[in-house]
This record gives sequence, structure tokens and C-alpha cells, in this order.
Amino acid sequence: MKKIFALCYNVFLMFYYIGVDIGGTNIRIGVVSDEWEIIAFYKFSTTKEPFETVVKHLEVIFDEYTISGLGIGVAGVVDKEGNVIVSPNIPSFNNFPLKKEITKKFLVPTLVENDANVATVAEALFGEGKDAESFILLTLGTGIGGGLWSSGKLSSFPIEVGHMSINYQGKSCACGNNGCLEIYASAKAIKDGLIEKLEKGQESYILQLYEGNFYKVVTEDIYRFALEGDPLCRDILKEAGKALGAGVANLINLFAPDKIILTGGLSKAEKIYIDTAKQEIKKRSLEGLFNKVKIVQSSLVDKGGVLGAVALLKSKSGVLCRK
Repeated sequence: MKKIFALCYNVFLMFYYIGVDIGGTNIRIGVVSDEWEIIAFYKFSTTKEPFETVVKHLEVIFDEYTISGLGIGVAGVVDKEGNVIVSPNIPSFNNFPLKKEITKKFLVPTLVENDANVATVAEALFGEGKDAESFILLTLGTGIGGGLWSSGKLSSFPIEVGHMSINYQGKSCACGNNGCLEIYASAKAIKDGLIEKLEKGQESYILQLYEGNFYKVVTEDIYRFALEGDPLCRDILKEAGKALGAGVANLINLFAPDKIILTGGLSKAEKIYIDTAKQEIKKRSLEGLFNKVKIVQSSLVDKGGVLGAVALLKSKSGVLCRK
């Protein structure tokens, strides 16, 4: 009897939460303990049917763990009811009631928020933002997102960094605007820019890959060949870095944050892309504001969205606190 009681007691104490980070290229799911330990982690490609893909993985997790709540960060504009209003890089989520549909299937407390916002919360609690009064997080991936932390809390308004116009007569964006930052500086922009040059007959070592089918190229290939000296890959990354720098300079001039924190897969391209961006930021920012800000890399690239989504979920119960 004592053994049965002890077993039941231990199981009762095992509270787990799920954090989901849905990006334009990858989806990450983590099972998180009350002590903020990620005890299980899954990463897979974002398919053309991301909702069905997420549900399939969640069903497996719910069968294995007792789940107390579910937090989701998704690339797009999300309203207070957890509806995705628009997601330029995941069009199947446009006007999609994500919270309602997830809650209907899993019957646990659920929160849905913009992916950059949940990553911003994670940085404030566990990452590079812990010692900053104010910072801006930039998610550099398929698109470009942003979150603002100021005066000890997450800003209550969207920071759609990727859709600030840096060229008002520029290329059209999936959001319906022209000249958006992510059209020039995101991973998609880098890949599209390279493909356009290759279609016009420019030479690159990239042509050695995939039996010459350069449409299969990924940004990791471009960065690798750029580091090896490929002129076209270097030029593409430098142009993207200049565009990023222009956008970040605008943010510094507007908000004067203590830090700019870079996360997402493209943030790993420190040489050429990030270095060029920093040069452009220095050139375009007001000197006094630039001297104040620190530009740093996140240490939570893969897990920030997962932890932040759970943290925001728990904050709705009044248990979120900054360490």
C-alpha cells in the first residue's frame, strides 16, 4: 500500500507543459518541467499543412506525458483570442483560429502568441536579456520578426520588424507592402537573391551541388561557400547584411534599447552577414544611441521559443516572474 501511495504521489507531482515554436522553415516542440528543464525536444520541417503536422506530434506527446498546459508561438500577427490574423510565411495560418482548434483537440489551457514575442520573454527570463532594462529581439530566419522588452515587461503592441519599409519603391512582399526589410535581409531573401543571379548565368560554386539544381540550395550552403571565398555568395550575404543593418539602425534610433539580441538560424552567419550588418548599423545610427547599445547573439536559438511559450502560458496564472 505504501509503495502504491508513493508512486501515486510522485506521479501527481509531475507537472509538464508543452512549448511549440512554429516558424516558416522549422517547427520545434519541447516538453518542459516545472523547473524549466526541457525533458523532450523535437524539431522538424514546417510542412504545407503545419496544423496537422503539429497535432500529430502533440498526440504522441500527450500519450506519453501528463500535460498541464500548452503554449504556442507562431510566425504571424496573433490577436488576444489566439487567432492568427496573417502569417506571410505560413499562408495556411492566415485567418486561422489556432487557439480554438488546439483547445478543442487537447482540452488543456492553451496560449497562442507571436513567435518573436515568446522568444523575447525567454531572453528576458533565461537568456541575454536578463540584465537589460530594455532590449529588442530579432528572429532571423525565413522571415524577420521582432519583440520589444521594456521597463520589465513585454510590449503590448506588435513589433513587426520584418515589415518595416526600408525601400518604399522596392520589391513586393507577401504581406502586401513594398520594400519590407525581410524582402532584402531574411533567409528567404538570400536564397531568392542567389537563385535570381544564377538564373541570369552568374557563376558560383553552388552549381556543384544537387547535380546543378540550384533551386534546392539552402542558406547554410550559401554561407559555407561564402566563407570558402565564393564571390557571388559573399556579395549576396553582404547585400542582405546591409539591409539588416539599415533596419536595425531604425530600431536603435526609435527605441534606444540597451541590447539588440539576434536569434534564429540566420543569426549563426556571424561573418559577412552579421559583420556587414554591424558596420551598417554604426553608419546609420545616431552616435550617442549606437554607443549605448550592445548587439549580442542569443544562446537560446533552438529552445527560446519553447521556453518563452510556456512562460507566457504560466504568466496567465500569475506565476511568471523575472529572475
